[in-house]
Amino acid sequence: MIQVYLLSVFYLVFSALLLLVDSYRRRLSFMLKAKSRIREDVRKLNIYFLSGIAISLLLLFLPMKPGPVIAGDLLPSLLILGMAFFFRLLYSERNRDRSDAYLSGRKQKIKRLGFICLYAAAIHFLFPSIILL
Repeated sequence: MIQVYLLSVFYLVFSALLLLVDSYRRRLSFMLKAKSRIREDVRKLNIYFLSGIAISLLLLFLPMKPGPVIAGDLLPSLLILGMAFFFRLLYSERNRDRSDAYLSGRKQKIKRLGFICLYAAAIHFLFPSIILL
């Protein structure tokens, strides 16, 4: 299904930009407002989290043709699911102090994770018929 495919690419790119905004603050300044809204507003965080789970499940069961019906695009689906849970745990209200400490100590790993999401989104977008298992 093409709609799920495009939503999955958008979700991966958006998540990658949220991860990379701290490292590339000047170049990604347009993402600062989105990051602060997701971080401060619990409702928007819940929408982001639930949409990630829905997109991940739909991508597994409705892959692009000629993908297998059950496995679908496994790598993008797992990355979307991981990003949904990562941001949910990181930006939750009660973990605010721990999340700031976590982010400050692991900038390099978070930067790598952002680039992994960008690469997966690029491969997923440029080659839709390739099965990413």
